[in-house]
Amino acid sequence: MDPRDVLSGAGTRTHGGRFAAVGTRAVYLSATDSGASKEVTARKARLGEAAQISTEKYPRVVYAVEVNLKRALDLSALGFSQTANAIRTAALAKNDLAASMDIAHELEAKGIQGLLFPSVMGVDNNLVVYVANCSAKALTLKNEQQVIDQAKRIAAKHR
Repeated sequence: MDPRDVLSGAGTRTHGGRFAAVGTRAVYLSATDSGASKEVTARKARLGEAAQISTEKYPRVVYAVEVNLKRALDLSALGFSQTANAIRTAALAKNDLAASMDIAHELEAKGIQGLLFPSVMGVDNNLVVYVANCSAKALTLKNEQQVIDQAKRIAAKHR
């Protein structure tokens, strides 16, 4: 993937995801590389009924992203009332994204830029950023040149 496209939200526009219905431009970020890898393999398993490759062997490029949001929510800030727990349980159902997509539709419509939520894989927190509600400077790749250099080295090995 071209580093310039990483923050476009094109993937979710086409495929959707947790807290982003098909048609929504969103960017998913994870606190760690291992957390991101587990999320990706879980998604592949959900879509194809089996992860095609293990987390340890999954080829990946890691992007460092700087985030500058003015209107973000934290799902854990709902508290622990019966209603809050029911919302979290529905939104974080491992194999059912319907409730999370309903919530996302409301958040995006209200101008929320991002939602921090716990990983369904139980390892890290994730952040989904709604691109349509953000300025061009809300997300910035911090290691773009390193990624390009890494991709060139990998491509050179396989020529």
